[in-house]
Amino acid sequence: MKFKLIAATLFTLAVSLPAMAQQVYVDYNHAFDFKTLKTYAWGQGANANQIANSFLAQTAQAQVNAQLQAKGLALVTEAQNPDVVVVLSGGLKQETSYTAMAMGGGWRFGGGMGTVTPQTNLVGTLVVDIYSVQSKSLLWRGTASDTLNQSNSSKNNKTVVNAVNKMFKQYP
Repeated sequence: MKFKLIAATLFTLAVSLPAMAQQVYVDYNHAFDFKTLKTYAWGQGANANQIANSFLAQTAQAQVNAQLQAKGLALVTEAQNPDVVVVLSGGLKQETSYTAMAMGGGWRFGGGMGTVTPQTNLVGTLVVDIYSVQSKSLLWRGTASDTLNQSNSSKNNKTVVNAVNKMFKQYP
């Protein structure tokens, strides 16, 4: 019986951990010298998804501004011919995770009861793209994905802040 309880606990932990972990991925043009960049502007990509929650979009944009300015770039308008254009996009999807619980039964004879409880989570994805104005090519992309709290916007704002910070730790 102890084995089944331990197995059920490990299964529950393994199934629920992916929903809790923030995933951040960054890639960039390794041949480009990012130290040459001095200015940036905000743009709208042709295929960019609008972020559904405008408050989270505002938080993300403010964090990206802070990170780029900390790297020495100045925000200008597109009319001022920036070195790069930054495009922010994102999406939401529902994801179902399952929690399993087993009770009773013997080691070899089976029996007992078990339940599997589904839980629906809202997973948000944030994408930050930086394009060269001169070459019209993608220079840097950061993506982050995490479960959002449907009842606590303060936690969601912290999630966005942490995601952008993790992305820009890998900015060259």
